[in-house]
Amino acid sequence: RFIYVGTAYQWWYQCRTFFKIDDFLYISNNRTEFFKPPVPKGRLPIRNIKKNKEIDYFKNFKNSVVKKNMYEVKYQSPETRISDDQYTDDEDYDESEEEDNINYSLNTSQNSAQLESFSTPHTSSSTLQLHRRSFHNSNTSQDFNTSINFSSYKIKDQRTKGFFSKYLTLCVIIACVLLCSYSLFSTNFLYPQTKSHKEAIIATKHILNKSIQRIQTRFHNQKGTIWNDISAGIYDVVLFHTKPTTIILFGNEINTLNCLAQLLAQLSGKILGSNDYLILTPKDFPNNVGEVIHNLKLPIIQKKAIIVQDLLSINSEAMKAFHNFCDREKPLVGNAVYIITVIVDGYTSSQREMEFIEKQIFQRLSKYVDKDILAALITRLTDGVIVPVLPESNINIGYPDCSFL
Repeated sequence: RFIYVGTAYQWWYQCRTFFKIDDFLYISNNRTEFFKPPVPKGRLPIRNIKKNKEIDYFKNFKNSVVKKNMYEVKYQSPETRISDDQYTDDEDYDESEEEDNINYSLNTSQNSAQLESFSTPHTSSSTLQLHRRSFHNSNTSQDFNTSINFSSYKIKDQRTKGFFSKYLTLCVIIACVLLCSYSLFSTNFLYPQTKSHKEAIIATKHILNKSIQRIQTRFHNQKGTIWNDISAGIYDVVLFHTKPTTIILFGNEINTLNCLAQLLAQLSGKILGSNDYLILTPKDFPNNVGEVIHNLKLPIIQKKAIIVQDLLSINSEAMKAFHNFCDREKPLVGNAVYIITVIVDGYTSSQREMEFIEKQIFQRLSKYVDKDILAALITRLTDGVIVPVLPESNINIGYPDCSFL
């Protein structure tokens, strides 16, 4: 009995040690666990995190593939682009089948693992497969459209370059022909006219200088500098046909002023081609500006040389007409010479001629004409040659010295 008990205790101890009865475990040769309580696992999230991660991955993959395809389309040869343009849907179908097979194997392994780890159903793999297929189709269509647009743009660019290069050469040739024609035309036709015009001006200047010398010999008491000023004033009309010239002769001796005015008017008429002149006295000016302009415009155009005697004795309203006659920028009548006499006393050689005449006109008209109008009128009257005339003892009006005949 004691032997049996002892043997039984040893057997029980060995069983406890070997079978680990305290831990309710049974260990076999292949180490398979039984009677182990299952470990509780947390509930899976509502959103499929793995699916979202895969979608994000394919979004990034799509962007990288698009950029890569754009770069390849930009730098590939035309033959490669043509082969890309001939891409058909059959190739898409073959590639999609290959991807389906790969996705099927992946889904099978994933489903077996998910069954063991209590994962979600395999419907996510089918959704992923559809997403990959739609992504491939959209990517292929984008590549196709990009290659077509680029090829058409390059063809248009080549046509445009060819058009401009072809017609640019033609335009250059036409421009050279026109330039040569113009040079020949100017040499054969324009140059003789210019040469004749210059010759006419030189001849006119010669006549003017010679006539001024003759006048100078008849007026011995005058300053030697006034003759150059008078000659320059008349010659200015010859050079600029659209601008009038004003020559003011002032002094206190009437006969000398009128005689010199007649000689200069005869010379001006001859230079300008009229061979005549017009004399205006204060009685020839009505007391209305519009009437003065209407009455005198046509005679001034015909005669071109006008003598205005005793300016300060003309009525104030009629004197406003000289604002239009003597305007050099917008004259009423161009290509005309106005020889105006002003009878005044009190001039000395130390005074400036322009300041003296401006003061005399201002004193005469300041009471009758607005200051703004008067300032503009004085500016136009004095915008010319102003000559002081000293008395000559042997000058009489009507004397042969007052005529070139």
